[in-house]
Amino acid sequence: MDEKVEINRSYETLDGDDDVLLLGQATFTVRRFKELAYSKFNKIMLQTYVAETNQREKSIIQWIQYLSINEETKIMGGDINWKSPPEGIDCQILKIGSKGWQKGKLQIELNQTLQSWQTQVCIKFSPDEPPEKKSPLDDIRQSEEYKKLSNNK
Repeated sequence: MDEKVEINRSYETLDGDDDVLLLGQATFTVRRFKELAYSKFNKIMLQTYVAETNQREKSIIQWIQYLSINEETKIMGGDINWKSPPEGIDCQILKIGSKGWQKGKLQIELNQTLQSWQTQVCIKFSPDEPPEKKSPLDDIRQSEEYKKLSNNK
C-alpha cells in the first residue's frame, strides 16, 4: 500500500472488550491486550524509576516531571504519551457478531498523567478494506411499513 495512504488511514477506537485480536500467531481479547499493554508500560516506568533512584541519580521520570527554565521558572509536566508507529501494526480482528476475521492495522496509545500516575490505554483499528457502504435505503427496506407495501404489490 502507498505510504501516504498508510499514514492517512482512518482508525477507530476498539471498544468491544470481547473482540479478538490476532497479532502474528498470538490471540488476545481487546480487554486482555489493554491489560497487558497497561501492565508492561507501568512496569517499564517503575523499573526505570527504581533502578535510577537506587543509583542516587535522578530517574528519567523525575527529570520530565517538570521543565526547569531557570531558578524561578519551573513548569510542571502533564502527561507521558507513548504511541506505536503511525503506519500501524499488521493484525486481524474478529468482532463479536461479525462474519469473520478482518485484516487491518492496529495502533496503540498509552497516556500516563505525571501528577496522578494513572495510565490510560487506547487501542485503535483500521481495516485494510473499507467496510461495505450501507445504503440509506437499507433502514427503510427493513421497516415494517416498507414490508407491508412491498407485499401488497
